[in-house]
Amino acid sequence: MANDYRTRTAGAPWGWDEAHKRLHVAIVGATGAVGLELAELLFAAGHPLSRLDCLARKYGKLELGNKQKLDVRPLESTQDAESFPGVDLAFLCTPTELSRVLGPALAEHGVRVIDLSSAHRMRPDVPLVVPEINGAELARGGRLFANPNCTTAIAAMPLAVVEREFGLAEVIVVSYQAASGAGLPGLQALAFEQKRDAGVAALGAEPKSPFAATLSNNVIPAIAEVDEHGVSGEEQKIVEELRKILGRPDLVVEATTARVPVERCHSVAVHVATKRDVDLRRLKDALARAPGIALDPDPHGPRPRECAGTDPVHVGRVRAGTRGPRSLCFFAVGDQIRKGAALNAFQVAAKLPVDR
Repeated sequence: MANDYRTRTAGAPWGWDEAHKRLHVAIVGATGAVGLELAELLFAAGHPLSRLDCLARKYGKLELGNKQKLDVRPLESTQDAESFPGVDLAFLCTPTELSRVLGPALAEHGVRVIDLSSAHRMRPDVPLVVPEINGAELARGGRLFANPNCTTAIAAMPLAVVEREFGLAEVIVVSYQAASGAGLPGLQALAFEQKRDAGVAALGAEPKSPFAATLSNNVIPAIAEVDEHGVSGEEQKIVEELRKILGRPDLVVEATTARVPVERCHSVAVHVATKRDVDLRRLKDALARAPGIALDPDPHGPRPRECAGTDPVHVGRVRAGTRGPRSLCFFAVGDQIRKGAALNAFQVAAKLPVDR
């Protein structure tokens, strides 16, 4: 990665109290971009490193931003609940197939689990939570909780404000998703392609790309597999997850997702039809007050370059639509590794009640 975005974070997160600091926490998949960000968040919150287990595919070291190093033990021998002795809370930054098995096994073993994959998001018995929107879902109990798709989380934040103020009738989302949404392999592939396009000599071996085509100087207009109806997996996630998070199974949602040659931060252009007439001043005031949202007054903002490494979802270009007084448009940018993944999972964990 060309920039160390961790140096640009908004500071230590709030809500990790002394009771949470007594929890024995495990991060499974700790060496990926999201797992590393979670470790940074826990460290910034003052969680004792002696109560933090980091697991990945093989032995290694995890280096935090302050040069603190953590041991990483291999995951191969820890795919059953008995291999997590004493763990109270587990973050699963793991592939869907592993989360599908490990999540319920840990939950049945008494561990609270926050799964960042898509394995359990649409299960009716598993809360899919963005704390600023539907944090009350955590009161349903249970031990297994799902983190939303990164683009969904970013789009849902301002959409929840519109729903509260004017009611949502229809939502059209077009996403512009960064290379790091495909993890470290995505960043490595983009960096290699950009150097090759620039004529850099001695490139070394070309990394395996997770993308369907060259991303440098390009836009790939679909993310994940495309089904027989022409709908991508990412688009289906956005549609289904927005409905669940907003508590609106009837909501009309259309989504188009694209991969763009940006290192970090997903952007969404959103067009909304509302149930009631829109007052733009009232909407902007509501967005400015909403937790986790930063209203951007720049007529040419927000932009991924400036938003990378920050916690809020940045919302700008709020304007009336062309379909009358019940339509509006806006543009939103969020760091998909933070609010789109690690930070949201951390916030979910911080809101879970623990024995004091």
